[in-house]
Amino acid sequence: MSDESSENKINCQHTIADMERGELICLDTGEVISTIIDSGPEWRDFSSQAERSRSRAGTPLTFRMHDHGLTTYTSESDIKKLPFRKRRKFIELKRKNTAIRMSKNKRMVKALQILNDEARKLGLPQKVTETAAYYIKKVVEKGLGRGEMIRAYVAASLFMACRLMKVPRTFYSVIISVGADEEKVRYAQRKIVEIQGGKINAKVTKPKDYIPMITSKLGLSMQSENLMYRLANAIEKLNMDHGKSPIALAAATAYIASSIFGEKKNQKDIASALGNFTDVAIRNRYREIIDKLYIEVNL
Repeated sequence: MSDESSENKINCQHTIADMERGELICLDTGEVISTIIDSGPEWRDFSSQAERSRSRAGTPLTFRMHDHGLTTYTSESDIKKLPFRKRRKFIELKRKNTAIRMSKNKRMVKALQILNDEARKLGLPQKVTETAAYYIKKVVEKGLGRGEMIRAYVAASLFMACRLMKVPRTFYSVIISVGADEEKVRYAQRKIVEIQGGKINAKVTKPKDYIPMITSKLGLSMQSENLMYRLANAIEKLNMDHGKSPIALAAATAYIASSIFGEKKNQKDIASALGNFTDVAIRNRYREIIDKLYIEVNL
């Protein structure tokens, strides 16, 4: 009987799983082939909130916190439920634990706090903040970033992470937001590259990468944005972007598109909207584009 059963098990081509009984059934013979072990949770949920409250897995590890998010925090409501003596002892132990933990990671905590605040102000996605936090962690571990230099390292980390993840942010917009000195930030960049083994595979940004940011800041119409993309693609095909600032080229396309569609954004308005940027750079790139693409603009 056992030989016949094993033969049917091998020859069965069509099966169905009965998850309520935990059985794998052959559709051809109706025989139970094997049992199924359910490795999922023992509860059911009907909303994402219920799933989060019942789940026993914590948040994923992150470089944005000095302890990678592994520290367990006890809520004040749970502490208040304890008897008076135990509550007082628990609060004292909690205070000492926090003091010891912070003394060991004081610079790391401060650096990550600045980084998270500035990333939030710049509207950077989580992947950029995670990468920048990784750079900061390596910097602090090497004993760098003391005193005022910490802001320079934060600015350098954020800008390099933006370049790596191809998120369009200008160098000057980052250092102005962080409030760091330009020379110190460039020095910090060199040190981070040195820490990373002398190589960071940053992706080269193109003029079209800056178009959404520019159109949003200037409030340009959809037709102007479409023309900017067409101009940016033409610039890339003709290799006009080699050795040129991609944001200056994108700003020049914004000036051309706004002039053609009568939205009247002058070069100074565009330069001031982009931060520490000169209208001279926009003017030079504008002349190159209209000359090489044979565009006629009525100003």
